[in-house]
Amino acid sequence: MTWKTLHRRTYNLNKTGFTTIELVVTVAILVALTALSIPIINNFAPSYNGKQAASNIVSQMQLARVHAIKNRVTTVVAFYPEGFPADQANSFLIYEDTNNNWVQDSGENILLSRTYMPAKVNLLSATFTSNGSGESTQTTSCGFDSQGVAARTGATYVIGNVALKNDKDQTRTISLNASGKTRILMP
Repeated sequence: MTWKTLHRRTYNLNKTGFTTIELVVTVAILVALTALSIPIINNFAPSYNGKQAASNIVSQMQLARVHAIKNRVTTVVAFYPEGFPADQANSFLIYEDTNNNWVQDSGENILLSRTYMPAKVNLLSATFTSNGSGESTQTTSCGFDSQGVAARTGATYVIGNVALKNDKDQTRTISLNASGKTRILMP
């Protein structure tokens, strides 16, 4: 092997890597892009958290409805908004109400244990008309009867809304109608 051939091979090997300057410039660009994207992500996160919390509640209510139909029982979704004691506030739970008294008694099957809202999302209110006893009162619970419609006694259905608010004061409202359908209302 001649000196020229050896020199050419080593020269080509040295040109295959990155120089320190190229590496520093690349890292600097990545740091700048990350710094610029943090405010965008911070503004997006609360909206996302609120949407996800509302979607989760709707999904859990739909599962409660399916459980009521499948097992021919009344299922209750009990909401605990901000005004409740600290260990209960900002949460909800789902249980079978075997004696139809709208109170979680010992021995009644808990379908979903107490679930708390994600960080920076508050369960602002849960307002439903009637409590299933036939009286027209307001309650923070709703339910589904064995046919999957909103629980009722006589002609009084338990219908209403759940409101969530994130730390950017954006609200999401979940509605339950007499047919047992739940949906997220557009803000």
